[in-house]
Amino acid sequence: MNVMFLMDYHLHSEFSDDCTAPLRAQLEAAQAAGLTEVCFTDHIDFDGVGLLPADLGARDAAIEALRGDFPGITIRRGAEVGLKDAVSASQSFAFCEKRNLDFIIASVHIVQGVDAYCPAFFDGRTQAEIYAGYLAWAAQILPTYSYFNVLGHYDFCAKFAPYSNRAFRYSHASEALDSLFRQLVAAGKGMEVNTSAWREDPAWGLDVLRRYRTLGGEFVTVGSDAHQPQRVGRRIKEALDLARAAGISYVATFQAMQPTFYRL
Repeated sequence: MNVMFLMDYHLHSEFSDDCTAPLRAQLEAAQAAGLTEVCFTDHIDFDGVGLLPADLGARDAAIEALRGDFPGITIRRGAEVGLKDAVSASQSFAFCEKRNLDFIIASVHIVQGVDAYCPAFFDGRTQAEIYAGYLAWAAQILPTYSYFNVLGHYDFCAKFAPYSNRAFRYSHASEALDSLFRQLVAAGKGMEVNTSAWREDPAWGLDVLRRYRTLGGEFVTVGSDAHQPQRVGRRIKEALDLARAAGISYVATFQAMQPTFYRL
């Protein structure tokens, strides 16, 4: 079927360690933005640096209590699993697989013990080295975890980069991106088009998505990664247009970890 609605499949709430936005406020923002399907993907991090996994039981109970107040929005229950090493991957699997989630994003935030949003992450290396290094680590760590649907924000390191032009290009990390794409395609997983790093800049990623398509990628999800209500649904239509321009066939939504594909 063709996509005829707007969705945001990467939202955080007060149940994420780094977010204070109430679920109700996020849903009110989704309603105002014209979204008809959302997925809350609160952080699941077993990373040894003090972050705690979201209390998904309390989160999901709160979602159920709110459903009746938002009849025009399909609300899915998800998680964003932070990948660090094989030990944390095993902990994340044990935590997530018994919780009957609809959707899981696998993301890389920490590279060899350093969070990619910290200023120290960018010290002593060029932009090209930073971007290539981040993706090389992601390609190395991805095989440690299989219980997910899409790879989140491949350009996370650009989100907080201290450069006047933060745009992430395929040429920054072509070898690592190819490795990631081949892994995802072979496993039947997808890519996320995450709008959070774009800020006020022109949308980037057309070249990246075209390469993903060339290597067999057929679907994406789209998400704002919103930690505040004012960012819910931000630039989602641009993300869909970008995927379409790259030749991606489908955008996906999920229920019980199973996709529904909508033609772009």
